[in-house]
Amino acid sequence: MTAEETQSLQLVVGSLLGTAGVGVLTWAAKSLVGEIRSLVEKVARQDERINALAVELGALRRWRDEFSVGLPAQVRQTVELELLRRTQSASGDSR
Repeated sequence: MTAEETQSLQLVVGSLLGTAGVGVLTWAAKSLVGEIRSLVEKVARQDERINALAVELGALRRWRDEFSVGLPAQVRQTVELELLRRTQSASGDSR
């Protein structure tokens, strides 16, 4: 093989490798885009779950606030009614 044939063969091999390199890069880029889309979809689903949990948490906080305000008032009312009942019972017994 002459030097000219060797150089020609090297150019052909280099051209093939260059074409293959572009093909590999194209495949890698498409694969990367697919992975990015998949990750974006996962993040969107997680965001939806976070929003749903935030709504539930807000409802729980409102229930807690209503309970913490309402329970003492209800207990106070129950105690007052019980004291009133006992007072009326005691005054009925002393007659």
